[in-house]
Amino acid sequence: MYLSQNAMILVMLMFVISTVYYATIDYKTKSIEDEIKIKKFSLYEKNLKNTIERNIDKIVEDAFVNTSYKIMKERRFFDTSNEAVNYIDSLIKNETNKTLGCLKGTENITYNVSFVNITPTGNPKIVHLSLTVTINYKKKLNNGEVVGVKQLPIDRDIKLSRIPDPYVYLNKFYYNWSYYKIITVNNFPNDDENHTFCIILNNTNFNYNHMYNPFSPREIRIVGKNNDLLPYWVQIWRGPNDISIIWVRCNKSQLINNNQIYLLYNSTTTVDRQNPDDTFILFDDFNYMDYDKWNVSGGWDINNGILTVQGIGSSVWTKNIYGTGYELMFRGNFTPVHAQAVGFFESLSDYIGVGWDCYNWSTNWLYMRVGSNRGDYVPNGNTYLNGFYIYDLKRISNRDLQFSILDDTLNILYQRAFTNGNNGNNYPISINTLVNSNAKVSIDWIFLKDVNDITTTVSNEEYTNPDYKEEKPKTFTGTIYYGEDGEYIFVYNGSYSIIGLYTNKRDSWGNVGYKPLIEEN
Repeated sequence: MYLSQNAMILVMLMFVISTVYYATIDYKTKSIEDEIKIKKFSLYEKNLKNTIERNIDKIVEDAFVNTSYKIMKERRFFDTSNEAVNYIDSLIKNETNKTLGCLKGTENITYNVSFVNITPTGNPKIVHLSLTVTINYKKKLNNGEVVGVKQLPIDRDIKLSRIPDPYVYLNKFYYNWSYYKIITVNNFPNDDENHTFCIILNNTNFNYNHMYNPFSPREIRIVGKNNDLLPYWVQIWRGPNDISIIWVRCNKSQLINNNQIYLLYNSTTTVDRQNPDDTFILFDDFNYMDYDKWNVSGGWDINNGILTVQGIGSSVWTKNIYGTGYELMFRGNFTPVHAQAVGFFESLSDYIGVGWDCYNWSTNWLYMRVGSNRGDYVPNGNTYLNGFYIYDLKRISNRDLQFSILDDTLNILYQRAFTNGNNGNNYPISINTLVNSNAKVSIDWIFLKDVNDITTTVSNEEYTNPDYKEEKPKTFTGTIYYGEDGEYIFVYNGSYSIIGLYTNKRDSWGNVGYKPLIEEN
């Protein structure tokens, strides 16, 4: 009986010890679980912060990109900078929430993005962002309930890149001109036809120093009534004695006050509007062989804008034919080798037609052909060989023709009128070499125009601010990016900030920005 009581006491003691032991184990297990949950929350907080740090730059940049495309698509700017900023803030908030929603969390953790605000800095491509992410955690633990609120502030500068510029995309920009001269057109025919004539500038009637670039004719424009741009070609710019020659074509209805056109200058334009193909009936300066204009046969070559025809049976001739009433002018170089012909000739001919021939049948060489077996040599014509001169031929009528040799500024070196021509037929304009393999003639440029007696007078007065402008071409390739190197300049003007441009410069944001160079001048 005694042993039995001791055994019972021992059993009871073991039971109590076991109960306490397992209770202790269970308590420790729950404590460890609670500790794991707390650490899990801490890990989630770190993941959330890292996610924001990794993605916030792209989120902000995408917000600006999407805002730019919204303006371009809808073709409507924001009214104020605050309106633009609020719109961008909302995009940043929504995209941040969407990004954080991709995190693997628990149902006990919630978050909220608030107090999003972008502000300007001293760099137009850098904005300052501030926002707050509030994390809420609620969980019943073994020993109670945990309710946690943690705020993660984000406060940093963000650099923007490749933001499309809707201001440049949607707006038009214009070149303006500062000065103009009135050109009086004398002896203009009273008809409805187009006529070509020239304007001659020199230091007496034109001040080159009043040009934006006095060494280039690129900025000049010739305009008529209603500021219509007239076709023109600059034959020479600031040649000997600062003489410039400009050829123009128009009709009487395009004249201002029935006898005037305007010469405009002083502009930053980068566009040259010379249009010789519309200035003349036929024109070529031989930068290449234009097979739409010319037929070719035999030996010819183009080098540095010079056409050279050489050899027996060689010819370059127009596809069209022309008769009387035309004036042919070309800058050419005849050589002392028999035989060459330039003018209104059949191809591969030096006598079927009218024009300039070069023969060794006389020491004078240069022959003016006015018809079948008719013409005459230029006195001392050999002095014009082996050099470039301007040759002119007016086919006034069947019988009346005028030949001239001029220098590069149209000073007449030799002139002869004929009244005994006997060939009024139509011929192509031909450049021919014959008989000798070394026969060679070179042409710099050539044109055909109507015969007229028009002259021009340049006004002594210089006038300002003509009512003429041209839209600037947008030379950007692809998308126009705000602040792109070489296309923008830094300015202390908040209306040229990216937010200011989102308002079409109606409002400013900060104190600095990038001004598009296309808007300059």
